[in-house]
Amino acid sequence: MKRPIIVKFGGSLLQQDNGDILRSLGSILTQAASPLLVIPGGGPFADTVRHYGKQLDLSEETCHFMALTAMDQYAFLLKEFMPGSEIIDLGNPFNPADTLNIPTTSANAKILLCSRFLRQLPSDDLLRSWDVTSDSIAAYLTRKINGAMLVILKSKDINPKLQEPDVDPFFCRLLPLRIPVWFLNGMHPQRLAELLQIGSTQGVYLAPGHTNAQFSV
Repeated sequence: MKRPIIVKFGGSLLQQDNGDILRSLGSILTQAASPLLVIPGGGPFADTVRHYGKQLDLSEETCHFMALTAMDQYAFLLKEFMPGSEIIDLGNPFNPADTLNIPTTSANAKILLCSRFLRQLPSDDLLRSWDVTSDSIAAYLTRKINGAMLVILKSKDINPKLQEPDVDPFFCRLLPLRIPVWFLNGMHPQRLAELLQIGSTQGVYLAPGHTNAQFSV
């Protein structure tokens, strides 16, 4: 079975061009030849959690669990922009040594509902705080899924130093990964298309086994 490419959608893309960016990116993914798994960010749904977390002085653990469900909300929204895609609930955790086995035999992109799975993980695996957001979750799940590549879509070009606010504080603690990681500016959908077609494009590239990223043009 061919290993899937993991594509993480930054939540900020939801607020760009009245959905046209999501529509373009979704069209590219539905036409891709490789098996694809989509991990949604939290976006404005998670921003609402941040707002009430501060206003009501909620614990970071409570906010963490609420923000996980924000990712699920984005997942259902993304399905509207990806015709033929499927929603897959990761369900319950497994032995930490195991690898997640998600069927990828069909060509349709699969959008992952992560919250039920993630909230049952021990806190030693993923901190229950704002230090862990959807970028770290995408890296963690890519390991568990044994993905072929991780693509993180942002709404801007990022610095290859991989620091806040471009990635969350926990992300670099998950490095090095054994697969290539690409950070792409999703405002330029053709870059995603190029990466899926030829394996390279303009963006920030983190090579397998490395902790330092670099620009690719």
